[in-house]
Order: sequence, then structure tokens, then C-alpha cells
Amino acid sequence: MKLQTIHDGRVLATNDRSIYIESAEGERMTRIGQLPGPPSAGLNHRLKTTAPYRTLVTTVTGRFPAVNIWSIDKTTLLASVDRWMFRSSDNGRNWSVVSTLPDSSPPMGVLPSAVSVTDESIYLGEYPLDGDQTSRVLVSNDGGKTWTTAATLPNVRHIHAVQTDPYTDDIWITTGDRDEECLIGRLQDGTIEIVGSGDQSWRAVELAFTPTAVLWGVDSVYTEQKPIRALSRAQFDTVDPEPETVHEVSSSVYYAETIAVDGEQWVLFSTAMESGTDGTGPDTQTVHSDGATVVAASSSSEFTDWYELATYRKRTTPADRWNPRGYVPTANAYVFLASDPERGVFINPYNTDRDDGIVRPVPTRAFAAHS
Repeated sequence: MKLQTIHDGRVLATNDRSIYIESAEGERMTRIGQLPGPPSAGLNHRLKTTAPYRTLVTTVTGRFPAVNIWSIDKTTLLASVDRWMFRSSDNGRNWSVVSTLPDSSPPMGVLPSAVSVTDESIYLGEYPLDGDQTSRVLVSNDGGKTWTTAATLPNVRHIHAVQTDPYTDDIWITTGDRDEECLIGRLQDGTIEIVGSGDQSWRAVELAFTPTAVLWGVDSVYTEQKPIRALSRAQFDTVDPEPETVHEVSSSVYYAETIAVDGEQWVLFSTAMESGTDGTGPDTQTVHSDGATVVAASSSSEFTDWYELATYRKRTTPADRWNPRGYVPTANAYVFLASDPERGVFINPYNTDRDDGIVRPVPTRAFAAHS
């Protein structure tokens, strides 16, 4: 399964296009519905999203994520699959198409970190893989039924994350991938106010917000060590902010979660074990990626003492063993994250050599043990 979100206090996950939710007792996952195949979708869509076609593909390539679901409120869900955005108003039992994404969007449409829900609006960041297409931040003011353009980003390849700062309600954006396309900024009146940009150190996926800073890890497979950086809130509006490196990891950092435990703020990041070189990187590059790992640190150390909560290797597939000229794409290994203030954090290794697809709880007491 792929961990999607915590919906009304319960784990929600998917297997291909089928949707499962945790029972009230937390003892099992129950199938509640299935995302439909759009009428205009063809064989290519089924190969990416639907068994048994998808199974034939992933046996060779490894499992790649093809569905995202976000919880909007107690009954409303939003989903992306391939080029289509779906909405459900009955907890995932029935779905309707509400928008389409760029033609060159990846199998899951956008990144899981690319949707943010506020009291009034939903924001979404597009992820075209075609560098000639202008990425947009879309906004819906009616619970995901209709969408308009909130901002355009003509000088970036695609958007990695759209997030709400829980302490100020500002909307933050991260982008990539070439040096000049990397930025971290805030959405202000239809434009992006850049906080920092211009090289791989500003190439982030998901941000982690704390009362005193914003943290991120670098997503750059050809960089030997990927720093985890912290930028003090006092520097958000400075001309030349100077983030502090608080840790380094050996694989690209993707996803983030935060949770408060006994008065301490914890930040978690997960890395990906990537399967190949970066098409936007230097002509000559070395892949530095040795595991899909979850690391965590707390405010008690000012986020300088980091603990490894879990680590995995990528599952080996036939395309990893024999792939002349690299014609067959191969999938990365990820660890998806979700958190609940009462229950702790859930981690979900995906396309890994062990525990693949398992949703594993990390209760709050596990963090208290490291305090």
C-alpha cells in the first residue's frame, strides 16, 4: 500500500486505484472505493495505474507511485492520478474529475507535498516534466470543485511543494531542478516572493516549520552530501539569508513531518534511494544515494542531534540488472510520512527491499525515549 494521509484521525492508503481506510479500532484496513478511470484515458493510463497491467510494468521497473490523496475536511478528499484531478464529497466512495494537469505530468500527477489546505482555499503546484511548459500554482476557493491560476512560475521546471506555515498562514513554495530553477519562496498577491534561490542548496521538496525556523533537506542526487538546513524566522525577509547546516545525509531529502511531544517539537525527514542520474544535472555526474531513510531531531537540541528511525534499500528489479542504454525507466525507493498529534508518526517504505508497502506506526513514546 501507499500511505496517503490521516483522514479524520484514521490512516488512509491506496493500492493501485483502490482506496482503504483504517478501521475505527485501528486493527485492519477496509476498502472503501476506487478512483475511476477517466473516459479519455487509454492504455498508457492503465499501464501506470491499474492491475493487472500495472503489475506487469512494475515487476520490471519497480513500484512507482501513481496516486495521491489529500484530506480536505471530514468528508471531502482530493486526488491526483496521472493527468487528472479528482474530488470526492463522501469519504472516497464516489469521485468526479475536477481538473486536468499538464500533459507531461508524472504518473501521480504532482508530488504529495504539492497541495496545501487553508481555512478558505486549496492550493496546488503543478509538476510538468516538459521544460517548455510553464508551471502554475492553482487555487480553489470552493473545496476543490473549480480551479484558477494563483501564480505562474515561468523560470522553473516544476513545483515541489506548496505548504502553509502553521504559525503565520503564509503559503510557501519550493521548486527545482537546475540551479537557476531552485527557489524557496512565499506566495504574495499572485507572485512568488523569493526567500532564497540560485543553486542546489535551495533545492528542497517538503519544508518543516517550527516556531523559530523553517528546515529543509537538499534534493540533489549528484551532490555527495545533502545538507539539512535551518533558516531562522528572523532572516525570512533579509536580502541574503544565511541558513545553518544542522545535519547531512547521503541521499536526496524528499518528505517532512513535524510533531509535538511533551512540549518538544520534532522534525522528521525521509530520503529517497534514487535509481539513476539527474537529467537536469551536469553531463558528468555520480549518483550519491545509498538508502531510503527517516531521520528525526527535536527542539531540545535546536535540531542538531539527529536520530535514524528507519532505513531501507531499493528493491532490485530486472531493469536494474539488465537495461541496455537505460531505455527502461526504473523506480526510486521512498519513505512516505504522515503524522497525528495523538498517535504519533506513520512511515511507509515504498519500493523497498523489505517492508515494502507496510504502514508502520511510530508512537509518541518512541520520541520521548530520545528526549
